[in-house]
Amino acid sequence: MPERTAEDIRREIAAERQSLADDLDVLHAEARSLVPVAVAGVVGVVLLSQSKRLVSGARFLWRLL
Repeated sequence: MPERTAEDIRREIAAERQSLADDLDVLHAEARSLVPVAVAGVVGVVLLSQSKRLVSGARFLWRLL
């Protein structure tokens, strides 16, 4: 059974690090592609909550009149 040398182990570690770096780059790209969807969702929630406030405020004013 052949022994692994230090250089073989270093090459294996370097290959694994490169593989992990590639996977991390893919994850970053996926996260960046989700940012516009998340921003649109937050804007939608804010607009919806603001419209409900405006409607309830208008109802309150109508009752006062």
